[in-house]
Amino acid sequence: MQALKAGVLVGMALAVVVVLATPGECSAQAAPGKPAAGPSEPFSIDAVVQDLTQKFKAGGFTMWVLLFLSVLSLAFMLERLFRLRRASITPAGLAARADALWREGNIEELQALCRRYRRSTLAKVIMFIVEKRNHPIDEVNTATGDIAARDIAGHNMLTYPLAAIATLSPLLGLFGTVLGMIESFEIVAVAGSMGDPSLLASGISKALVTTAFGLFIAIPTLFFYHLYRLRTTYLAKLLEEEASTLITDWLMKVEPKT
Repeated sequence: MQALKAGVLVGMALAVVVVLATPGECSAQAAPGKPAAGPSEPFSIDAVVQDLTQKFKAGGFTMWVLLFLSVLSLAFMLERLFRLRRASITPAGLAARADALWREGNIEELQALCRRYRRSTLAKVIMFIVEKRNHPIDEVNTATGDIAARDIAGHNMLTYPLAAIATLSPLLGLFGTVLGMIESFEIVAVAGSMGDPSLLASGISKALVTTAFGLFIAIPTLFFYHLYRLRTTYLAKLLEEEASTLITDWLMKVEPKT
């Protein structure tokens, strides 16, 4: 529910940007040969909200689809923000503590330590190594690699929707703009030679709101997609290094020197 409310706020923020970036219909016009006059009315929050509401409605059904995508994008951003952490993949200090307990021969305490971090990928790997410590190192190495790969794939899977939203948003915005322009040209065609050209400009201006909204969603979404992909790659590399070190130190047999 919090993600839904935040997504609505994102949509409203876009509309505010669009409103502030385009001249309002009630702005005072400068007379020829005279300096431009200031705003006839002071700034009003109610006026801005009313103006952005009108622009949002002018965008048509496409704006509602884009608003849904913005809520969805924000939900996945927040999910990755709170769940894509080092503690969920390779907690800091876990490998060192596990190595110390292994060298002491305290297997029960080592297993208890892994159970305390059972949600992390590294703890799953260590627990598997302990349980299969009497098996060949190649088999253990392959199996732990599969465990780590499944967890990392799960994190990547929850990042992919951001890429899809970043791709769809500008396309939907452009689609809404095209529909608005078609409608505007139809109005001008119906009006005929006596029609007012300002009708066309006004219609196109309203239609462009959908493109602006789509780009407003796509730009931060694409940024966070690459940010989370980079974060996932870094944590996966750190996990691989720590797991490989533990497997090598614990299971690799040292041949006696002759």
